[in-house]
Amino acid sequence: MIRHILQYMQIPEIRTILISEATDKTLLFRLKKLPPVRQMFDIVTHIDVNLCETIEDIEDRIIEELSFSKFSRGEADEFLRSQNFMILLHHFRPWIGLNDLGSGWWNSDKTQKIAGFTYNSSMPADLKISRPHHLLSWILFCENVGEVVHSSSIQPLALDVWRQCCGHLIATALIARALEDVNDVSVWQHASRAIDFRPIISYGAEDRILLNALAFVLGHLGSAANKCLKYCASYLEMEGTHEVDLLERWMKEDLIQTLDEGEQIVQQLVDVVLLESFQNEESIRMADEVRKELVNFYKDEMKPIRLAELGGKGLMEAPNSEAWEEANEIYLMNKKISKLPDNPKCPLLSKLFLQGNLQLRVISPSFFRCMPILQILNLSQTKIKSLPQSLFKLVQLRKFILKSCRLFKELPAEIGDLCLLEVLDLEETEIIDLPVTIGNLPKLTNLKVSFYLPVNGNRKNYSSNRIIPQNVISRLVLLEELSIDVNPEDERWNATIEDILPEVCCLKRLHFLKLHLPKVSLLNDFRDLSWMNFRFIVGNHLKCIISRLPHESVVKFGEQESWLKYVNGDGIPTEIKEVLGHATSFFLDRHRKATSLSQFGVKALKNLKFCVLQECNEIVALVNANDADDGDVILQSLEYLSVHYMKNLSSIWEGRSLHQSSLSFLKVLTLYSCPKLTTIFTFDFIQNLYRLEELLVEDCPEINCLVLLTGKQSWSRRYLPMLKKMSLHYMPKLVSLFGGEQVSESLEWVSFYDCPKLKILIPNEVRSSNLKVIIGEADWWSALKQNESEVLEPNKSKGLELEPNKSKGLELNKLKRRRISFQREAHRNALKGKGSEKLKPRNPDDIFIPIERNIDLRTQLAAINDQLQQAQMQITEPTKQFEGPGVEAGTSSKRKQVA
Repeated sequence: MIRHILQYMQIPEIRTILISEATDKTLLFRLKKLPPVRQMFDIVTHIDVNLCETIEDIEDRIIEELSFSKFSRGEADEFLRSQNFMILLHHFRPWIGLNDLGSGWWNSDKTQKIAGFTYNSSMPADLKISRPHHLLSWILFCENVGEVVHSSSIQPLALDVWRQCCGHLIATALIARALEDVNDVSVWQHASRAIDFRPIISYGAEDRILLNALAFVLGHLGSAANKCLKYCASYLEMEGTHEVDLLERWMKEDLIQTLDEGEQIVQQLVDVVLLESFQNEESIRMADEVRKELVNFYKDEMKPIRLAELGGKGLMEAPNSEAWEEANEIYLMNKKISKLPDNPKCPLLSKLFLQGNLQLRVISPSFFRCMPILQILNLSQTKIKSLPQSLFKLVQLRKFILKSCRLFKELPAEIGDLCLLEVLDLEETEIIDLPVTIGNLPKLTNLKVSFYLPVNGNRKNYSSNRIIPQNVISRLVLLEELSIDVNPEDERWNATIEDILPEVCCLKRLHFLKLHLPKVSLLNDFRDLSWMNFRFIVGNHLKCIISRLPHESVVKFGEQESWLKYVNGDGIPTEIKEVLGHATSFFLDRHRKATSLSQFGVKALKNLKFCVLQECNEIVALVNANDADDGDVILQSLEYLSVHYMKNLSSIWEGRSLHQSSLSFLKVLTLYSCPKLTTIFTFDFIQNLYRLEELLVEDCPEINCLVLLTGKQSWSRRYLPMLKKMSLHYMPKLVSLFGGEQVSESLEWVSFYDCPKLKILIPNEVRSSNLKVIIGEADWWSALKQNESEVLEPNKSKGLELEPNKSKGLELNKLKRRRISFQREAHRNALKGKGSEKLKPRNPDDIFIPIERNIDLRTQLAAINDQLQQAQMQITEPTKQFEGPGVEAGTSSKRKQVA
C-alpha cells in the first residue's frame, strides 16, 4: 500500500486521499518516516483526530499540533498555503467531508496532501485506497484524456467520471479516449450519467460498467464506423487480421466506399480502444471482453456468434460431432489431435483452425461434407499427406492455409473448383508442381508456394518439364502477393522462370513478390521496383545442408521488407546495382571477386538499412573510401551490419576519413570468424557510431584491442554513448577493450568467452549504472583483477600489453552463483523518486553469471537472455495493469487465450 501511495503523491490533482480497511497499524509511522516523503514535503505530521466532531475541530487540532496556536487563524492559513505539506489524519470520522478540510490552505504551486485513515470508504475524496492492490489508475485516465483534465471547469467532472468507472480497466480506457481533449461540460456530465446508468436487465457490476462505457462511445461514433465495428464483432478473427484484408472485406460488404475512408475508420476505432493494432500497426484485432459486450449491445440487430474453443492444449481427439453443430468458428489449434470426426454437421461454421496438430495425419473423406459456408480453413503444421475429396466441395472457401505441412506432396487438380478462393498458402510444403487448374481461381489475391525437388526414383512421368504451367500466372489478374520458393538444384526452375517471368511482370496489382532468379539478366524484365515489396535471390547456388549463418541472422534478414540476396557473383553488374537502389536489405553471399562492399556504389547503397555478408573471401575492407568521391556519404541509412566467415577481411574502413554521416545510423555490428581482422574501430570510425547499441565479435583471433589508438590521438568525450550490449567470444589475443578510454554509460550486457589474455576490466570501459549482467567462465572471473589505476601501454613491436601499476590490485570476492533480483532493485528505484540521482554501479560479483564449458555457448546465452527478459517483464508488468478501488481481486482485464 505504501508503494501505491508514493506513486500518486506527485499528482497535483490528487489532494485528498482516503485510505480505508488498512489493517497495518504501523502504516502511518512508516509512511511518515520514508525519505521520499521527507524530501517532498516541508511539513509531515501525523494527528489523531478521534475526538474531533466537526471540520473546525480538525482544523484547530492540526494548527495546535503544528504549534501555530500563537498565530492568528489567518496567519496560520497563510503559512500553510506557502508550504509543501502532508497531513495524516488517524481515526477520521466518516461523516466529515475530507474535501472540505483546509479550504484556505491549498496552493496549486505547492505539493499539498491530506490523507484520512478510516474504516468507511463511502466518503468523497480525490483518491480512495481500500486495499493495497485496488488503486485506480488516475495516471492512465489523465494521460488518455489529455491536458483538458487540468481545466478548473472540467477537473471535478473528470474525477466524477473516473470514480464511476469503479476500477474497470477497459471501461476507464474507453471513456478516457472518448473524452480526449473534450472541453464541453455537458459532454462530461452526460458521460458521468451514462456510466452510472442501471438498466432494467440485471448485469454484473463489471459487465454493466463496460456495457455503459461502450454505449457512450458508440453513441459518439458515426453511422459508418458503427457498421464496421458491428462487422468486426461478428466476423473479425480472434487472432486478428491484416488491416488491408479487413478493409477489402468492408468494401465487399458495402460498409465503406474507398480505402481512405476505411483507414480513417480503423484509426478512429483504434483511437477509442475498440480495436487494437499490432505487428507494426499492420494488423488489427479486438479484445475479447470488448467483443463480448459488443455482441450484447448489438444482439437485437445481429445473429449472435458462437465460438467454440473445444478442449485444452493436451486434447488428443477432437470432440464429437454434436459439439460442432452450433459453432460459427472453431479453434482447435496446437493440440495433440490425431483424429477428427468422420462427418460433423456444421451448418453455421465459417472458420476452422486446426493448425499445430502435429499428430494429425489423415482426414476422413467426408469430413468437410456438411460445412456449406466454411470460408477460412487452416491446416498448417500438420502431417497430412493428402486432402479429402469433400474439401473441394467447399465452394465458399476464401482462405486455405497449408503452411509447413512437410509431408504434403501433391496438390490435386480439383483445387480449381474452389472458385472463390482468395488466399492459398503452400509455403514449406513439398509439392512437386502446380496443377494447371490453379488458373481457374480468378479471385486469388495471395499465392505462396514452396516446391520440392523430386528424387529421381520417385519422379512421376511429367508431360512438361515445368514446375508451373505456362499461361497460369497470367490468368490470376487479381494477384497482389506472389511468393515462390524453389530448391536451387531443381533444373526445372531454370526453364519455368523464363516462361512465367513475363506473366508475373504483367500483373498490375502485384505489390509483393518473392522469386529466385538464376540469372542476373532476368532482372531486366522489371521496369520499376519502386512501388513493390520484393525479395529476390539472384544467382546459381547449391542448397546448404547445414547453414553456417547463425539462425538469428537468417530470421532477421527474412523479416526485412525489400531485400536482395546475391549469391556466387563474379562481378558487380549494373542490374544488381539498380535493384539494390530500391532495396532496404542486402545479403552478399560468397561473392568471388568483390574487394569491398562499397564497390557496389554509393548510390546503390544509399537506402540500405540491413546488410549481411558471408564468405566473400576477396573482401579486404568493408568500406574503401577510394570507391567514393570526396564528400560522399557512404551507408548513411545502414542500421544492421553482420559479417560472417570473411577469410581476408582486415578492417572495416580503409582510406581517407569518413564523412560525419557515414554509418551514423548503425545500431548493430556483428563480426563472426574473420581470421585476419586486427582492428574494428579507428579513431575516425568510432566517432560516427553514436547510435551503436549492440556489438558482437566472435572468433576473430588477431584482435588484441577493439580500437586502434595512436599516440597522438586522445579521446575528448565518451564514445559509443548508446552501446547497451557487448559480446566478445573466442578472442585469444584480446588484452583490452578500448585501451582504457571511456565508452558508453548505457551498457546493460557484457559477455566474454575464451578470452584468456583479457586479465583486467578497466572501469572506464565497463562502468555503467545500467549494467545488468556480466557473463564469462567461472575460472576466468575468479582470476580477473580489476584495478582502476592500471594503464594500457601500446607496444609497436609486440602488440598491446598491459603494464600493471605497482599498487596492489583489488582482489575480487569469491565467486558465487546468484540470479539477478530485478524486482528488489525496481522497488528501491521507485522509492528514490523521479528526481533521484543515478544508481552507483553495483558490485560486479552481484551481476556475474558463469558460463559452462561443456554446454553450447549460444544455447546458454539465449537462456540467460530469456531469463533477463522474463525478470524485466515482472518489473514492468505491474505498471501496465490498471487497478482501481472497490474492484475485487481477479476482476482486472485479461485477454482470453485461445488454446
